[in-house]
Amino acid sequence: MKSEGRLDEQDVPDLVQELSRQRFTGALRLESEGERLGITIDAGRLVFAASSNPDYRLGPRLLRRGVITLRQMEDAGRAMSPGKRFGTILVDLGFLDPKELVRGVVDQTRDIILLAFHWTSGEYRLVEGPAQGEAITLDMSTPQLILDGISQIEAWSRVERGSGGLEARYAPVAGSEGLFRQLTLDVDQAALLRSVKGTRDVESLLAESMLNHFEACRALWAFRVIGLIRRVEAATPLDDDGLEFVIPEEGT
Repeated sequence: MKSEGRLDEQDVPDLVQELSRQRFTGALRLESEGERLGITIDAGRLVFAASSNPDYRLGPRLLRRGVITLRQMEDAGRAMSPGKRFGTILVDLGFLDPKELVRGVVDQTRDIILLAFHWTSGEYRLVEGPAQGEAITLDMSTPQLILDGISQIEAWSRVERGSGGLEARYAPVAGSEGLFRQLTLDVDQAALLRSVKGTRDVESLLAESMLNHFEACRALWAFRVIGLIRRVEAATPLDDDGLEFVIPEEGT
C-alpha cells in the first residue's frame, strides 16, 4: 500500500480494511479542505481518533448528550493547561463521573472514525510506528466499524460503485467465518449474506432480500470490503461454484 495518496483514488473503507489485513500499527492521517482527522491503529485495530473539527471535540459531545452543562464546559475550558486533557479536568472538577468520561471518549472516537467513511476527497498519509498510548481506547472490531461506516453512507453513486450494479456476481469467501463472528448483523442482513451461495448476481440477491434495494446493495458492498464475499468476473472459471457461506451457530 502507498504511504500516501488521494481519497478519490483510494476509498476509505477499502483503505481501512487493507490496514486491518496487514495488521498495520501507526497512524492514518486524513486532510480535506483544511480539516484534519487522525486515526490511531494498533495491529490493524482502530483504537483512537481525533479531529480538528470543533464539533467533534469531547465537550460539545457531552453537552449534546446532556451529561454536562454549558457552564461546566466553559469552566473546564478555562482550567485547561498544557499536558492536561479536557476530560480529566471535568473529572477533577467533579463535573463528570469517570465512567461517563470513558463512555464519552469511546463514543467520540467511534463517531470520528465513522466520519472518515464520508470523506471522498482529500489526501491520506500513513505514519508507521508504535501506536500512541491512550488511557481510553475503542474496543470494537474493524469489520464492525467498516459495516457501521458503510451503513451510514447515503450517496447512491458510492453504493452503486461499491456493490457493482445488478449484473455484478458474488461468491462466498472460504474461511471467512472468523470475520463474521466479529460482526453484529440484523436478521435481514444475515439472511442476505446467507443467500450468497455458489455464485449469484446482485439482481437475484435483491429479489430475495427483505431489505430495500438500496440497503441490500450497501450491505453487499460492506460484505465485500470486509472479506465475507468476493466479486466474481463473468469470464472467470470458478473452483468454488458450490461454496456456501454458513453462518456459525452461537457459541461455536
